[in-house]
Amino acid sequence: MPRGPRFVFENAFYHVFNRGINKQPIFINRQDYSFFLKKLSDLKREFDHSLYAYCLMPNHFHLSFQTRKTSISKIMASLATSFSMYFNRTHNHFGPVFQNRFKSILIQDDPYFLQLSKYIYLNPVKAGIVKDPVDYKYSSIREALGREPLYFLDNDITRLIGETKESQKEYEKFIYDGLSEDLSHVEELFEKEEATFGTPRFSTLSQKKYLRRKQRSI
Repeated sequence: MPRGPRFVFENAFYHVFNRGINKQPIFINRQDYSFFLKKLSDLKREFDHSLYAYCLMPNHFHLSFQTRKTSISKIMASLATSFSMYFNRTHNHFGPVFQNRFKSILIQDDPYFLQLSKYIYLNPVKAGIVKDPVDYKYSSIREALGREPLYFLDNDITRLIGETKESQKEYEKFIYDGLSEDLSHVEELFEKEEATFGTPRFSTLSQKKYLRRKQRSI
């Protein structure tokens, strides 16, 4: 049975998620993380898009993109293919590396992106890997907070978080406040292959466009 089309828009925000097949690790050693991050960096030059947040966990990853002309599917296909070939070659693994095709959440605008970035950066804490999110090596939180120069993240991240030290401190507090918050409403988004995060109207309009595209694909 063919899969339906994704929610595809130009200049759209996406939160992208995927995990290893059978929830098995996809990052076994430091080299694995480094290869994945290098590919993320290479993709910035290959395709026109922005990366605004990432977190690589041992058996899954979270990424936040803003697309332009290139579709999210094309970007992710290149990433998944390169990493799978590397992983199979390096670890003498055969067959699929990822559990399924990636899941994506279409994000309405900046405030909803910020909510999802909180979830991304608190992942290692919620999983019990670290107590402080800035101590986790394989996320972009230090770039986002201005503690490291921007390298992986797009310069436009300052539009989302703010350009001043004060605004970065406010964003940092926003992240840490999530340690005592119930983020289960975000977890529920990953139960679907496609989801939206925004107002009910945004969700309705996106769904209508999705259904029109699905009908044309039948």
